[in-house]
Amino acid sequence: MEHDPFLTLTVSQRIRSNTNIRILLTRNLIKMKNNNSRKKTNNSDKTRNVLESKLTNEWIKIGMRMPDPKPLYRTIWHQGEVGILFANTGKGKSILAMQLADSISRERTVSNVYIPAQKVVYCDFELSTKAFQRRYSTAEDSYCFSDMFIRAEIDRNQSLEDKNLTFEELVMSSVKENVNLHQADVLIIDNITYLSATNEKSHEAMALMKLILDLARGKNISILLIAHTPKRDIYSPIQLEDLAGSKALSNFVDFCFCIGESTQGDNVRYIKQLKNRNYPIEYGAENVINCELVKEDSFLHFNCTGYGSEKDHLQSQDDDDKKQKLEELVQAGKTNKVIGKFFDVDERTIRRWRKKWDIS
Repeated sequence: MEHDPFLTLTVSQRIRSNTNIRILLTRNLIKMKNNNSRKKTNNSDKTRNVLESKLTNEWIKIGMRMPDPKPLYRTIWHQGEVGILFANTGKGKSILAMQLADSISRERTVSNVYIPAQKVVYCDFELSTKAFQRRYSTAEDSYCFSDMFIRAEIDRNQSLEDKNLTFEELVMSSVKENVNLHQADVLIIDNITYLSATNEKSHEAMALMKLILDLARGKNISILLIAHTPKRDIYSPIQLEDLAGSKALSNFVDFCFCIGESTQGDNVRYIKQLKNRNYPIEYGAENVINCELVKEDSFLHFNCTGYGSEKDHLQSQDDDDKKQKLEELVQAGKTNKVIGKFFDVDERTIRRWRKKWDIS
């Protein structure tokens, strides 16, 4: 008969041995449960579906039950939309943006449609407190804004360094905090360079716009981003390409419009639509909004003087100027297509000019 060492153990030794076996079995069972749990979690992650699908006609019925977005600025900007306003430095972007914010923060009637006042948060990264005060006041009086209008600027008394966040991430986090704090309906950011130092690359623009769109959709708010453009001449019409470093951003927004300078006077401007995803473009090249900058009752603003063609605001070129500019563009390596957009003509015309003036 084979000797069983277990039979030679004392009672206390047997108890300790049984206890150790139970502990080992318990540990093994826990490990098995954890492994199964992880497998289930991994499987659930693989099969997770973030898309909601319905019959196409059902989506239309759902949409019909939703209220139509009300206009915020003419037919250019509507509730729930995200867009960009751009222009050269010193041409009135901040002035127009502040004017829009002031209007939106007050109740009004547009095309016989009543629009209630909305809470607006304006993140001003351009003007200092003193510069803002001087712009909207005189020696005798100051403009009275609505209590529904909140202006925010960088608090220079706080440290702008954070070991866990970049400066841009810190600013974006603060923007979200102000939206929540004031329960904003509309957000205006002046200007977008404070949210992202570089927007030239598509993946960088996509990352920034994901944050902006998540904020807009998650909070159901309307957002206007202000952008700079490089110095441009006044010979050619404004194109989306003039948005330059922020051009990639225009792919993700609902609308885009701009302010153009005019040869008709230092205080004359025009407003032009360049993109609208949800509505027809009303103020294109042949129907721009003619404006002049005026200050009335301590309020600096754009005063609409009518409508007209963008060409009326551009400087005409004689053949010598045209030839010189064409040579510069060709030497810079621009294609006939790009050059054609500059002169507002087709490629065939550019080929004809190059042949006529022997520019190769």
